[in-house]
Amino acid sequence: MFRVPSFYEDTPTFKDAADTMKFRGNGDMLEGMESMNRLWLEHCSNPENEDDDEFYENWSYEVNAYNVVFSGMNKLFGVA
Repeated sequence: MFRVPSFYEDTPTFKDAADTMKFRGNGDMLEGMESMNRLWLEHCSNPENEDDDEFYENWSYEVNAYNVVFSGMNKLFGVA
């Protein structure tokens, strides 16, 4: 899950969040989530990114959608 700063927090419905992740993954929700993980890793590996505000400003809806889907799907598998 992403640790979204409170300024950028939002809670879309599960349907809206799933649709966002599917759109990001060209119809594949898991690919959409993996795509967001790749964007985050790319952001973190760039030494020019001194803080995360730009990332969250650009991707706030998607990371919030990711968190909603992750939380919802996590319930299917129980507590790890």
